[in-house]
Amino acid sequence: MARHDLTEKDTGRSFPAAPGDLVVVELGETPSSGYRWHLEAVDDHVVAPAGDAFRTDEGGLGAGGRRQLRFSVVGEGRTTLRLVLRRGWEPDGPVGRRFEVIFTVR
Repeated sequence: MARHDLTEKDTGRSFPAAPGDLVVVELGETPSSGYRWHLEAVDDHVVAPAGDAFRTDEGGLGAGGRRQLRFSVVGEGRTTLRLVLRRGWEPDGPVGRRFEVIFTVR
């Protein structure tokens, strides 16, 4: 089992993976702005969501931090993992940023 730690600098890249691997994506976020990272696309028969957490940077109330999203590699195939930074109450509203990587699982 391997662990894949990804950040903003990995967007647009492709990665090989194997069933049983863990994918951890850590992205900057300021929840008090209303913008949070949301899963937009992934084939959950290949890479399945496995939880998320938020860690606040120092700076007090309203400070930003890092959103950590975890995914389990569960099956063979190819999938695009796409995340968008947007307001949850505006699903068709403006997108702040995008994160996208491709996994090929064998």
